[in-house]
Amino acid sequence: MDFLNKLSAKAGETFQTIKESDATKKAKNYAEIPGLSLQVGKQEGIVKKAYQEIGEAYYLAHKDDVDSIYSEQMQTITEALAKIEELKAEIEDKKKSPSDAAKNVAEPHEAEGAAVVPSTVVEPEAAETSEDI
Repeated sequence: MDFLNKLSAKAGETFQTIKESDATKKAKNYAEIPGLSLQVGKQEGIVKKAYQEIGEAYYLAHKDDVDSIYSEQMQTITEALAKIEELKAEIEDKKKSPSDAAKNVAEPHEAEGAAVVPSTVVEPEAAETSEDI
């Protein structure tokens, strides 16, 4: 029994040494890094969102100031917002029924006197298939 007691005590000492070793501490520290990095990213996202909110509030308050040190950026934002509105209107037009969309497309060409070229239609029998090639 004395042998087993000594063996058990030695194993306990070895385990305690490993538990307290620098390598174990380093491994534990490295294991915590991904979690900390995730927290850093989350905080950076919060800061970025706050910066955006401040910038938007500043833009809304000073968009008409021509003497602003940010007048060039203000103009860029104003033009981009106008383009966004144009694109959204175009999207809404395209969401209309196909007959409405066809009228809107055909009318400007006819009004300007532009020639309308019909598209070529390929009959299903005449089209080559991958089996024919």
